[in-house]
Parts: sequence; C-alpha cells; structure tokens
Amino acid sequence: MKKIWVGIIILLVIAVVAVSRFLKPEEPGAEQAEATVLKPVEITKAKRGEIRSELQLSGTIEAASRVSVFPKIAGRLITLAVDEGARVKKGDTLATVEHEELELAVQQAEATLEAAETAHSQTKLLAEVRVHSQIAQATAQLHAAEVSLQQVKDLAEIRTVTQIEQAEAGLDSLVANLEKIKSGARAEDRRQTQAGLNQAEANLANAKSNHTRMEQLFKNGAISQQSLESAKTQWDVAAAQHKIATEQLQLIDNGARTEDIQAMEAQVEQATASLRLAQAQASTKTWEKDIELAKSQVETARAALTSAKALETAKSWEAEITAARTTRTQAQVALKLALKRLRDATIHAPIAGIVSQRSLDLGGMAVPTAPLFEIVNISTVKATIDVIETQLSQLALNQHASIEVDGITVPLSGRVAFISPTLQAARRTATVEVRIDNLDGTLKPGMFAKVTVPIEVHTDAILIPRAALIEDAQTKKRNVFVVESGVSQLRPVQIGLLRSGEVEVRSGLTEGEAVVTAGQHTLKSGESVTVVNP
Repeated sequence: MKKIWVGIIILLVIAVVAVSRFLKPEEPGAEQAEATVLKPVEITKAKRGEIRSELQLSGTIEAASRVSVFPKIAGRLITLAVDEGARVKKGDTLATVEHEELELAVQQAEATLEAAETAHSQTKLLAEVRVHSQIAQATAQLHAAEVSLQQVKDLAEIRTVTQIEQAEAGLDSLVANLEKIKSGARAEDRRQTQAGLNQAEANLANAKSNHTRMEQLFKNGAISQQSLESAKTQWDVAAAQHKIATEQLQLIDNGARTEDIQAMEAQVEQATASLRLAQAQASTKTWEKDIELAKSQVETARAALTSAKALETAKSWEAEITAARTTRTQAQVALKLALKRLRDATIHAPIAGIVSQRSLDLGGMAVPTAPLFEIVNISTVKATIDVIETQLSQLALNQHASIEVDGITVPLSGRVAFISPTLQAARRTATVEVRIDNLDGTLKPGMFAKVTVPIEVHTDAILIPRAALIEDAQTKKRNVFVVESGVSQLRPVQIGLLRSGEVEVRSGLTEGEAVVTAGQHTLKSGESVTVVNP
C-alpha cells in the first residue's frame, strides 16, 4: 500500500513540474532552473543473504507402511485380542485360530522323535557288535559244515558196504538155520544160533546209533532225505534180523514145526530181498550225493563268512548309523514343522502401528486367502508426488523438503526417500516419495500436501528486489539504477537465482549500494534524484 502512495506522489510531482513549465514564460536562465529539479525515487540497499531455487510440488499423505495380515492356517477364531484403532507393537498377538489337532500332531511328532533317538542310540551301540557277531556265527557255521562233510565222507561208503555185508551174513545165517531146522537141531546148532542172536543184537544197536547220527546230520542239512531213509532202512533190517535170530533160537529150543519151517523160509526170502536192496543202493552210490550236498553246505557257510567279513571291511555299521541319524533328523524336522503350524495358529502383528481394519468377529472362519487385519504405521508417513519428467533431473535422494498441510501450522520437513526409475507413459510423470516423521500422529493418510524442494541454495548472495531490474528490449541485457551522491547511475548486472520478489546479482553490484526500486523507468543516467522512501 505504501508503494502505491509513493507512486502517486511521484506522479503528482512530475505533473506539477510539467504544468509549471507550461505556464511559465521562458526566461533567461530557465535551463539552469530546470537542472536543479530533483526526480523523486525510492531505493533499497543491496544486501547479502540466502536465496534458493525451489520446486513447488503437491501430493497426498500416505502411511509409510500398510500391511494386510493373512492367517497362515484355516480355522475358527477362538480369541480376538484387538479392535480397529488399537495401537500394536511388532509381535503382539492379534488373534488365535482353533488348534487342538495341531497340538496332537506335535505330540505325535515328539513321540516319533523319541523313538528315532532311541533307535539311533541303539544303532551306535550295537551295529558294529552285530557285524562282529555275524562273523563269529558264520565262522562257527563253516566249521560245523566242514565237520559234517568229513563225517559224511567217513560214513557214506562204509555204511553202504556194511549194509551189504550185514545182509549177506544175515541171509547165510538164515539159510543155515533153515537147513538145521529141517534136519533137526544139535547142541552145536544151538550155540551157533545163540551166537547169531548175539550178533543180531549188536547189529541192531549199531544200526540204531547210526540212524541217530544220520538224523542229526539231516537236521543240520548235511545229508539228503534219501540217506536218512537208508539209515532207517538199515535199522529196520537189523531189527528184523534180531527178531529172526530170536525166533530161530526159540525153534531150536522148542523144535521145528511145519509152520515154523514156512516162517523160516519166508525170513530167508526177506533177507534175500534186503541183500538185493543193499546191493542196489551200493550200485547207485548214494553216498556221493551226500558228499556233494555236504560240500555245498560248506560253500554256503564259507560264502556267508566272506559276506560277513566284507561288512566288517566296509564298516557297514557306519551306514546303519547314518541311516538311523537320518531318520532322527527327519523326525526332528517333522517336529519343527508341527510346532511351526501350531505357532501359526496364533496371529501376530508383523509391524508396529494402528489396526485400521478387522475383517472378522470372534467365531468367524479364517482362511489363508483372505486378510484378517490391516495395520498401518503412521509414525512415519510419506508424501506421494507425481513429478513431470522435466523436473526429475533436479531431484535426488535424501534431498531436503519442506511440507505444508492445510490446518497444520507447525513447520514440517522431510527428505526425498524414493524416485521411481520409470515414468507413467500416459502422463509422462514419475512417482516421488518424501518421507516425513509423524511421531505425534498429526498427519493422516489422505491429506493434501504442498511440498517445496530447494534445488539450488546460495547462502552468501547479493540480493535486490526484482522490481529494480530494467531489461533492454533489444539487447535483452538487465540493468539497475544506482544512486551515488544523489545522482543516478545506470549499472549493467548479471543475475543468478530468482525467488518471489528477490533476485541474486552475481556481478555489477556490491553489498550496501542503493538501488532504485521505484521511479527508475523515467530516469536517465546522471540525473539528480531525491529519495522519497516512506
């Protein structure tokens, strides 16, 4: 307002001077009187100060972080710890999903782990001992098979020859006895018959003992079924011969009857058949089969021993221990997974902030595909700005910015925290975020913000009002009028930064010089002036 009045005064002075010139007749010395007229001007002294070039931008306040909280498992909500608007810290419990089955799964995994740990401990203690025991057992089995082989070799052929000899002797005795019965018995015959009975008893005992040995060899797998049956047959033959010898002695003692003779003849025929059987067995050499079978048992036992020794050489127990340890590790992992699923039944706050939204009430069914809560952190907010591409080059990360929001008188400041590396093709703009501390929660998401970013700052600049500049229309050069000793001087200047009504002078002026800010457009260099600053 003062400037307007000053302008009016200057115009009135100019008008008065013009009228006086028009009314007064020209007299001698008029030029001298005219030279003494002073032109009124207003001045400002050039000063040192700070000036900056700024970008004026606008954006929207948003929360620094906004998180949707999803339940990790499905289930009915059995507890709800927070309502909308509640402040939470990171890790606070928000809700709990039913989890009885998950607790049972944990117990089952614990039992499995306990069993696996026990098995691992036993394997470490017994695996190597078991291999050494297998070697000892295989060694004993090989020794037993070798002994059985030797027994088979010792008995096989001799047994067959003995059977033939016994059958021949029995047949001869029966034939002789039959002749004696038919011709009548003598004292000498009785002694011979008694001797035959004694021999039959010895043969019977020997056959029984041989059958017992062969039965044991068969149980050990050293001989065939056929050899065992042959030993049984020998036992049966010896028993029959013993019976015949007993009956012969009775015949001699009692005297022969027709039926006794017939019975004796039948015994002779039976003995003849036994002799033919023994001869047939000898011709087939059944003992060779027994020897081959015993040899195969020896080879099998030797292979078992070799296999057991190979396990010792390879330290197979280490593989068993490793397998047991792997099983234990799998059980440990299974327990950890069960515990994790149980922990997942409790929903925790992933960030500190305010619960801005809750989707379900107590008893609702939570599912992993639907958010249950939304938490916003407004202790730090951001002003999101769309910046045109021509201004992007003037921005840099961590650049200081001042923020103005309607209704908030407290000065706000922030820093450029994000500059999008890409532009939105339709609008040719890029998103820029300015981070602002908001510990007291004054700023709310959705507020409109005016953001000022200083681009270039000169802290020791020569500053004058922008109104003092006079631009030459032809040369485009800028000048100012400087008042020195009451006389105006036109001074060319180079300007720098511009801001509002101030301009930086880089050359042409020094601090403290008086610069004309009003009335300069009618001035000429060298004119006398009068300062009319209010």
